[in-house]
Amino acid sequence: MVVASAVLALIVGAAFAVLLIAITGLRASTELGRETQEELAAVDALERLAVDLETGLRGYVITREQRFLEPWEDGRTQLPAIAARLQRLAAGESSDLARAERLVQATNDYIGAYGEPLIDAVRRSDPSARGVATTDEGKQRTDALRASFNRLKQVGRERLTAREADAERDARRATIAAIIGVGGSLLLIALFTGYLSRVIVRPVRRVAGAAGRLAGGDLGVRLSEAGVGEIGELERAFNRMGSSLEVSQEQLRRLADEHAALRRVATLVAQAVPPAEIFAAVATEVRGLFAADSVAIARFEDDGAVVIVAADPPGHIAVGVPLALGEGTSIATVLKTVRPVRTDEYAHPSGPLADVIDEMGLRSSVGCPILVEDQLWGAIAAGSRGEPLGPETEVRLTKFTGLVATAIANAESRSALAASRARVVAAADDTRRRIERDLHDGAQQRLVHTIITLKWAHRALGNRREDAGELVREALTQAEQAQAELRELAHGILPSVLTRNGLQASVDTIVSNTPLDVTTEVTDQRFPAAVEATAYFVISEALTNVVKHSKADQAEVKVGVNDGTLRIEVRDAGVGGADFEDGTGLIGLQDRVAALDGRLHVTSPAAGGTVVVALLPVG
Repeated sequence: MVVASAVLALIVGAAFAVLLIAITGLRASTELGRETQEELAAVDALERLAVDLETGLRGYVITREQRFLEPWEDGRTQLPAIAARLQRLAAGESSDLARAERLVQATNDYIGAYGEPLIDAVRRSDPSARGVATTDEGKQRTDALRASFNRLKQVGRERLTAREADAERDARRATIAAIIGVGGSLLLIALFTGYLSRVIVRPVRRVAGAAGRLAGGDLGVRLSEAGVGEIGELERAFNRMGSSLEVSQEQLRRLADEHAALRRVATLVAQAVPPAEIFAAVATEVRGLFAADSVAIARFEDDGAVVIVAADPPGHIAVGVPLALGEGTSIATVLKTVRPVRTDEYAHPSGPLADVIDEMGLRSSVGCPILVEDQLWGAIAAGSRGEPLGPETEVRLTKFTGLVATAIANAESRSALAASRARVVAAADDTRRRIERDLHDGAQQRLVHTIITLKWAHRALGNRREDAGELVREALTQAEQAQAELRELAHGILPSVLTRNGLQASVDTIVSNTPLDVTTEVTDQRFPAAVEATAYFVISEALTNVVKHSKADQAEVKVGVNDGTLRIEVRDAGVGGADFEDGTGLIGLQDRVAALDGRLHVTSPAAGGTVVVALLPVG
């Protein structure tokens, strides 16, 4: 079809090219004729000017009247422009240009060499101006000019006649070319239309029918690809489209299956089921989704061992038993690289996991790390006995590791919350028992003693005994000691300066009792009692830890509000290395801060210096 179209285009183009050439020739002939006519007009104008010059000159010579010189003067004025126009028009033909230049020169000579001297002689009344010789010379010059004009006009007329004949010939040629070109084009178009109807319409109808079946859901429909040219390309493109739609449908089905699996696992995570159930569900979903022969989820231990927490199919590997990690497996490689890995052909793995791989006949696997709060927790590995898993397995598997990480983080958060609540309850119970013990063993005993002594004193006064005053003094001493013990006990619960004057005053009190050089920058703003109490204990405990553990002689305390958050910062330049588990009281502070939906951060590198930051919402 491309060839046929090219042939048609070539023939039609050739016909119109001939027509264009004929029209171009006609235009050129017409243009040349117009230029020749303009050249003849210029010759006529120059001839009329020469006649005017001769007439004016002869009348002046005969009559001596100045009015006869007006044509002469006008002719002299117009001569340069007419001469230039004639030379420009004759420039296309070298012979015409030479004749025109000679004619212009003869006219100038007639004026300069004959006319002007004759006018001067007449004005001087020179008798020679009326002589026969002078008159003959003028006639000879005029005749010569007219002869030159006639020759130039004759040549121009002959050329004009020839060019008009050429133009007429070109016009006939253009007409014939137009008739042939248009007629031939119409004939070829008619033939080509019939060819297209036979070669294109039926195949296109076939394609349209197949497209209808494809749109109806029959993705297996294909064309025979028997056409040539564009039709063949259309058939091949249709078949490629059908194949692509089949692949896309398969991808959509696989994507839907993947989303369904992720949704089922996410539902378990949202329901806060035990992590072991989530691990088992993930292993089952991954194995079915990726058509893997084995899936295992492993947790890395601090001692370098690995614990398989879930496996599918179950039974081929011990779950919950620490194993030596070995070398060469995907799980071992994940531990080293903390990146998704692919093993398309096992080389020489070692260790218990390698034994399981050999027993199951696995040839390849893909492993992905499980990161919990940016820390490597474990890995998930999918293995295959046959062809390696698809190239997109790593990316798809990462979606499941994210859900596993979320389940682990949620479980750890719940465990940490339960432990924190238990510590808060235990601390409250300890505080209550301590207060009860201190009250019973201290202030309560002294108050009982005071009451008994006052009773003795009362009896002594009634009996007028001498020891009545001594008993009163003893009772007063016991009361004063009970009051001091009650004050000390209340101070251990919450200082009165905090309740009365706020956080700034209480921090000044803490600093005044601390054997350190402490600089403070504390807001004087008041906050809810629970917030102020928590901030007070954070500062007090942090400074206590500086004194006990940091070996620093200076510290810095800053307390301020920014965007609805109270920020407490205690900083020192000591040895660092603070440990939550090492009896520093930081865990208790963390529980207090968490109870107010706040956050506690401790930065204590071994290189030195500790920074304790507590953030408490206040707005």
